[in-house]
Amino acid sequence: MEISISAYKYVGYTLLKHIIDIGTEVKFVTTIKDYDDPYFYKIKEICHDNNIPIHIDLDINSDQFRTLLLSNNIDLHFMLWFPTIVKKKSIKSVNKGFVNLHPSLLPYNRGMHPWYWSIVDKTPAGVTIHFIDEKIDNGPIIAQKEVKITTTDTGETLYDKLTDEIIKLFIKTFGSIINNQYTIVNKIGNQTFHLAKELNENSNIDLNKVYKAEDLINIIRARTFTSGKNAYFYKNGIKYNIKLEISRDE
Repeated sequence: MEISISAYKYVGYTLLKHIIDIGTEVKFVTTIKDYDDPYFYKIKEICHDNNIPIHIDLDINSDQFRTLLLSNNIDLHFMLWFPTIVKKKSIKSVNKGFVNLHPSLLPYNRGMHPWYWSIVDKTPAGVTIHFIDEKIDNGPIIAQKEVKITTTDTGETLYDKLTDEIIKLFIKTFGSIINNQYTIVNKIGNQTFHLAKELNENSNIDLNKVYKAEDLINIIRARTFTSGKNAYFYKNGIKYNIKLEISRDE
């Protein structure tokens, strides 16, 4: 089985390292130039140390990328936390398919920021490994696992749970994928989808709007991260950011 990998950030590096450590041959790796991310350098280093060709900022939908796939007779290309929508021509350039990781319990929360929408929409959270088709986060499911949301979870704690679980699920499933020993999982539940722009729009707390208390709490906690942007409101032309911490009274 000839494989290639697109790896990004902590999850991408961790899974790339696992694949290399268990002795699987990787034909080439692509990654994204991100000088602020320490895992950019780690991905470069591990490829260099193992003599794996690495291509930085190579467009996955370019002729150059498709030539790489075809010239290496790639069977499976793994998208390990890689934030690019793959188009039909590239999908058709491998023998078996592109395998993607998505931090939601598909078909719930296709698209962007699923951890936020699981809390706000009260939809099941989870992680999924699936084949890519021409629709976003829509292909056949190889494996998935539900992740419980607790009352004290924020967007950040749920995101951390999801990243931990996708790493565990991939490590558990990888051997069956490359040995063609998996069974496609039936999709259960209602399909939901969110665009990137919806996150900021929904995080704007309107001071003149009536909210159900639980819904308001969920909007704020779902957007609560230690760093980065949070829920917000405007008063007298000034923008105020809101974070929320919930603890259980024992």
